[in-house]
Amino acid sequence: MEDRTRVVLYGTYDGFVRSTVESLQIAVSLDGGERVEIPSECAISADQIVKKDEIKLKDVIKRIKYFDLVTQAVWVNGILNELGSGFGLHKYYEGYKQGKLEGLIEREKVTITQGIADYIEYAKENDWDLQDAMDSDFIASEEDRKLSDWFYKDNNMETFALAWINGYIVKEEPKYTVKIKATKQYLSNDEIGPHFDPSFRSNFTKSDLEKLDLDWVFDCEGMEVEKVGK
Repeated sequence: MEDRTRVVLYGTYDGFVRSTVESLQIAVSLDGGERVEIPSECAISADQIVKKDEIKLKDVIKRIKYFDLVTQAVWVNGILNELGSGFGLHKYYEGYKQGKLEGLIEREKVTITQGIADYIEYAKENDWDLQDAMDSDFIASEEDRKLSDWFYKDNNMETFALAWINGYIVKEEPKYTVKIKATKQYLSNDEIGPHFDPSFRSNFTKSDLEKLDLDWVFDCEGMEVEKVGK
């Protein structure tokens, strides 16, 4: 038998009837006014039929809300990436503004260190998605040991995902001056680069010193590291 087009009839349930062979039939009053009798197994409630133009955002959100925060963030990021950055940002903004995404993700920006912020910006500049940025092999590599130490502590995986999706606030790091105890020369960093100077000093965060490969000064007995301010 050749394939035939399947159809759906729209009407209102109008009771049960028995056919001449005693099979159970359902009486349906069609929207056009006709009344028909069909086998019960061929009728389902219209509530069970989801038309593509009637899918509601709240139903999608309701399902995603059952996921943990990391999975939520991965899904939202994936949806926006799949639809295209321009479309995604526009729809995200409109839905967010109208409160349709309320409860799906935390709206308040999380606080992270400058080092984590630099990693997020590096990943986005290289067109990584959130899943790429959270790749366990890369995170756990020897070259990124400090990132790995942070990433797998407490709830930092969730913090990272929320920072990626919602934006973030960079934690203000304390600043230090660095001095050679014997010569009283201070570490300075200006247009000629990092050097020791007897009269000029620079203030450094720990992240600044790490980028200059000078974080060893904290453990060197010949260096004096003094915190600036409170």
